[in-house]
Amino acid sequence: MPKKVKKGPPLITAEEDLAAFGFKLSDIVRTPLGITATVIGVKYESAEDKQTGRVWVRYENGHEAPLEPKLNAGFMSALGYRKCSEADHIRRDVGVHMAEQKKQDDERKVVEEVMRCKEQGLPIPEHLLPKPKATKKKDAKKKK
Repeated sequence: MPKKVKKGPPLITAEEDLAAFGFKLSDIVRTPLGITATVIGVKYESAEDKQTGRVWVRYENGHEAPLEPKLNAGFMSALGYRKCSEADHIRRDVGVHMAEQKKQDDERKVVEEVMRCKEQGLPIPEHLLPKPKATKKKDAKKKK
């Protein structure tokens, strides 16, 4: 059996913890290298010592990582970490909303097509049927 991976410290998303760094949850931050990321919380090495906190972000490719300095807001901005403008935040939120709306529209179209086929007594096309769930490997081994 593989060894169990030890969990790291929990991710804290409280406003007062993030305020020490000058950020809020879901803020878009631009790093000194020009890469943008979204703030997801703070992790402390020791829960008692608030000086050990590091801001964690999620990059556009999905990776999560801490921002480098273990410092407060003044030092982070001096090193080049900047909160992006409100326009960037609005653009992100509109993009998320549009993606969700498109997904709902696509699902609605599939349901309408299935209902139309049922009303006309036609068979439902294969591409509209849900895909069968894959069986787990353990189930496959038991059958042998």
